Amino acid sequence: MKANYGNWLSNKKLWTIGGCFSASAVVLFVLIRLSFHWAFIVPFVAICLALAVIFLYMCLHHRELSFTGGGLMGKIHNYVLNHLDWDGKGRFLDVGCGSGALTIRSAKLYPEAKCTGIDNWDSKWEFNQDMCRKNALIEGVADRCDFATDDASKIDFADDSFDAVVSNLVYFHVTDNPDKEALLKETLRVLKPGGHFSLLDHFCQESIYGDINVIIDHLKSTGISEIHFLPNVEKEIPIPGWMLFNGKLANLGILYGKK
Repeated sequence: MKANYGNWLSNKKLWTIGGCFSASAVVLFVLIRLSFHWAFIVPFVAICLALAVIFLYMCLHHRELSFTGGGLMGKIHNYVLNHLDWDGKGRFLDVGCGSGALTIRSAKLYPEAKCTGIDNWDSKWEFNQDMCRKNALIEGVADRCDFATDDASKIDFADDSFDAVVSNLVYFHVTDNPDKEALLKETLRVLKPGGHFSLLDHFCQESIYGDINVIIDHLKSTGISEIHFLPNVEKEIPIPGWMLFNGKLANLGILYGKK
């Protein structure tokens, strides 16, 4: 049995567009068969073509992200962990763990670590806590992985609880808290002094974060001993240019260092 890590582009969204394309194609076929005037047919031709292009783009996007397809999700996870300068001993936290992929990858990479993944598992995603637990069991790390329902705005762990903390494309999804600096501070709150962190998000998108350098200065003033920032890391991972069109994987940056 293979682990099921799902996809950032849900099957529900993919097949909804596919269904709309199919329905419009059927209507177009009926109009042509019934010899309707071209004035009725042309708009449906345009709709069909537009939906066909969107559906094809989404299919390619879905395949590239898939762990069993293009593997981009795994490449992004590797990039996050490659910037975590940690010896792998102690407690590890993944903020916004989704299907558990990054948490489980970390457990396999750090055999001496106890790994925890937290998420609120919003209903708009196809991920859930049971999926995470099943995946950990299949991957043989269930004894060192724990998954809990939690909120990135107010993490239910005491200060200085973890030796390492990561997060991957989560903060921009937290719509109930526009203060992204507060989210970063909350993540770092549960990190032990001397602990390491690696956080990837749309840090280069000013509409979300404003001037990220101001946030970095504020984080330094709270006692973070070492912090590095790499902008536009979509060029380094690398992410195919055609996938940056909708902005979902553009303007990425990574914050990493030591508390």
